[in-house]
Amino acid sequence: MAVGSWNPESNSSNINIPVDVALVQRLLAIAESGKLDNLDRAMTAEDQQQNAIMQADASEWEKVLKNYSEEQLISLVRFFTVVEVQLSHWVGANKSPVIRINNILKKRGSKLSKEMLIWIRENSNNRFIPNGAVL
Repeated sequence: MAVGSWNPESNSSNINIPVDVALVQRLLAIAESGKLDNLDRAMTAEDQQQNAIMQADASEWEKVLKNYSEEQLISLVRFFTVVEVQLSHWVGANKSPVIRINNILKKRGSKLSKEMLIWIRENSNNRFIPNGAVL
């Protein structure tokens, strides 16, 4: 029996997942259109396969979203909140883009409104959003 060694650098969680700018634009368009009740119809089949972005690092999201307005970011919060519920393979858990976007808003001095926090709780089963894991 061979015994290997574990290399933390080879851990799959260390893989940097890029965030496709064009994909985010398409998802934003869906969010801004208000068509969040049936994402499997609103999204193309190809876009539905791009679920890896749900696990992208905060630095990737910051790079892509740096020029987005607060309104656009809130629209994306809505999209990424409901996509986890509607499309089972879009799992963000403690790396959800909602957490990343909320952190971007906080850095800008903005907070999610009480109404938005209530909306997130009513429309999600992800216990980590919007603030991430409790330390």
